[in-house]
Amino acid sequence: MSDAVWKQASLPVSRGGLDIRRTEDLSLPAFLASVHSVHHLILEIASAADLDAITADAAIQWSAATTHQPPDQPRIQKLWDRPIVEQAVQDVFAAVGEVGRARLLAVTSEFAGAWLNTLPVSSLGNLLDDNQLRITVALRLGATVCQPHHCQACGKEVREDGHHGLSCAYGDSRGSRHAAINDVVQRALVSAGIPAILEPPGLCRADGKRPDGMTMTPFRQGKALLWDATVWDTVAPSHIGGYMTEAGRAARAVEEKKHRTYAELEGRYLFVPLAFETFGTWGAEAKRLISEICRRITNRTRGPLNF
Repeated sequence: MSDAVWKQASLPVSRGGLDIRRTEDLSLPAFLASVHSVHHLILEIASAADLDAITADAAIQWSAATTHQPPDQPRIQKLWDRPIVEQAVQDVFAAVGEVGRARLLAVTSEFAGAWLNTLPVSSLGNLLDDNQLRITVALRLGATVCQPHHCQACGKEVREDGHHGLSCAYGDSRGSRHAAINDVVQRALVSAGIPAILEPPGLCRADGKRPDGMTMTPFRQGKALLWDATVWDTVAPSHIGGYMTEAGRAARAVEEKKHRTYAELEGRYLFVPLAFETFGTWGAEAKRLISEICRRITNRTRGPLNF
């Protein structure tokens, strides 16, 4: 792992890291916030103490590292820490190319790091084995995934970043991702008291293919819910330049394409495209639907969601 990879790993999950904070990053914010939080106690014990002199060197170092003014509420460590984090984020972005930037934009999007805050429960499918965890973390951080070789399925070159496996037309990962998403959505709907089936027979779109799932009872506005899940590779070679400048742009394009594909069915059904990207970005419609299903589960169980 390079210094740039370690630096990203030290960032909070919401900023694309693993939240493995470095001592040198936390020392100044922790010291400055601690001194200011016990300011009155120090003066009661030693009224002649000069707190400005105590914190002067640390404050100068902090200002030099962040180019920010000290916070208005110096007792709060987060306010001292946030500028240091933002500077580190800028440094990480500056050290990568176009593909790396697309990866960073994706892993810092909403929900992209949710798996890092999930309890590893094997019965719920949340437990990753050692190799799965290694690959997932390496992809998130841009670290080495494998040794360069040629794909046995399609013959194309596989670089050490392992990105080829996310979009290989002959690989198994695309089908397994697709099936896993549909299985989770169906189970969630059933938990919310809404019966649903996968690939409903007798219901086809214009090209003869069936949607991924359908509810058996009305979901909203007196209409049954249809959904179709798609996972686009954030860093696929075909997406370079077009979808790499903004997080979620590829997912948004998929949503628009799916609505055109299902135009004939949208009058009779409530159609929602579930668009995701390989590095964790969710489409806007997927966020809204999953949030609504979660609310219905909560209302039905009369309590917070169980892990």
